[in-house]
Amino acid sequence: MSDVNEPKGRTPFVWVKDKAGNEFICPVEALKDPKKASDEELKNCIDDAKSPQPFAGG
Repeated sequence: MSDVNEPKGRTPFVWVKDKAGNEFICPVEALKDPKKASDEELKNCIDDAKSPQPFAGG
C-alpha cells in the first residue's frame, strides 16, 4: 500500500493572542516568536472564535 501515509509524530501547538485580544492556536514551527506573531504568521493558525465547537452549549 504505497498510498498510506505514516504518521510523522505529533505537531506541537501554542496558544497566541493578537493585538486585539483574539486567540489563535498555531503550530510552533509556523511562528518565529509566539509572543510577537505577525498577521502573516497568524494566517497559518486557527482562529479560536471562528472554529465550530459543537459541545460548547450551542
